[in-house]
Amino acid sequence: MISFQEFPPKLSLQILQILFLFLIFIFVALSLEPPKSLLRYIILINIIISLLALPIIYRGKYEEYEIVPLTLLAFGWSFKMMIWLKKCLYAEKEKQIGPFYLTMFYWRKPSKKTNKRQEMTIKNIYIYISQRIILIFFKWVLFEILYRWVTNNIPEIPEGIYPVRIFNWITKGIPALTPFLIFYYGVITFFVTIMLSIGYDLFLIINGILLRYLITLNEGEEFLFFEKQHTRHIKEWCISMMYDTNHMFIYPYLSTSPRDLWSFRWQLFLNGSFKELAYLPARNIFINKSKKLGDAIGVLAAFTMSAILHEYIIFVFFNKCSGDNLFFFILHGIIFVIWEGVIGSTKETEEGFSEEKITMKKILRWSIMLMIILFTIPGFAEPYVRHHRWVASSVFTSYKRDPSLNLNITDFINYDELYIIYFHIKNSLFFIS
Repeated sequence: MISFQEFPPKLSLQILQILFLFLIFIFVALSLEPPKSLLRYIILINIIISLLALPIIYRGKYEEYEIVPLTLLAFGWSFKMMIWLKKCLYAEKEKQIGPFYLTMFYWRKPSKKTNKRQEMTIKNIYIYISQRIILIFFKWVLFEILYRWVTNNIPEIPEGIYPVRIFNWITKGIPALTPFLIFYYGVITFFVTIMLSIGYDLFLIINGILLRYLITLNEGEEFLFFEKQHTRHIKEWCISMMYDTNHMFIYPYLSTSPRDLWSFRWQLFLNGSFKELAYLPARNIFINKSKKLGDAIGVLAAFTMSAILHEYIIFVFFNKCSGDNLFFFILHGIIFVIWEGVIGSTKETEEGFSEEKITMKKILRWSIMLMIILFTIPGFAEPYVRHHRWVASSVFTSYKRDPSLNLNITDFINYDELYIIYFHIKNSLFFIS
């Protein structure tokens, strides 16, 4: 049902979903070839703006877990659309640019090339889909266990956003964190990777089902409104997505440097978008002055874009902007630049050393990186933990969190006993000295 008694007009979730898909379909239909007129550019740009604006306009109108997929869809496809338009604008020849839909699922460079195109059979596809279903089942079980734990062990978070608490810790000595908070945020971050990973695996299964249908088409047979050669291209990127492309998360907790974390392990889904829309344009401004300066500015621009994106997500989900994610991503951008400037890339630091020393260096870098992540992770996790509802739904646990389940760690601490223990330790150290 649509109601025009208020603005924005009240839409059912199904109608909003159809509106999103309709906008994407219109963009695809109008981008089968590069735009040749200013009007076409304006129409396509307005579609992008509409996709990004709809989640903001309808924030708070739906449950958090209902608006999450649409929000991810909005900025995910919008970034791809922006990149395609950018390439159209700067292409020397129109034939260099193919239809937009051919780029929709090429989110990052393939990690390797295989011969799957030659040996692809229906049996192979069924095996792939079965393996993904089994993997999703185990991830889902882990997801439910973590969902139950993080819901039933909610810590009491100190007042004030994390950057302010760090400032108070430096200037006044007021602790910004507790050991349990650090552990809890680490679990939350792992929980987020599992949740997003499940969504990505579901997409791969759908991709496999589509490929199963496409390989049964006769050579030259058309698919929907796509021509013969376009159908062949779709089949090829389905195969590439399933077999040649890295997963969106590759053991991020094993990262040995900021570059290793952000370029090769964490959320590779958007890595190429940040590079095309922020890193390269910002770097190219200074490319004639200093390569190092250009790279540093490009990195900071990419992290700033990521920060704005995450604040956009928080604003849509919770109708507020805390600045925590802005702090987190810009700080990691600064750390990235400093690390590369002082320590250098992993390849540079490993040249000329034995395997044993390289292993020790990796362990040392991993330890430093782990401390950096644990120290900064509240800036990423706290906006979600503070909210009274989770943005994901569970089969066995209610997403409507009960405040009575909040865990106040101070309830379990006897400060008199701690002082007595401290007094005895202090005296023992005095006599030993």
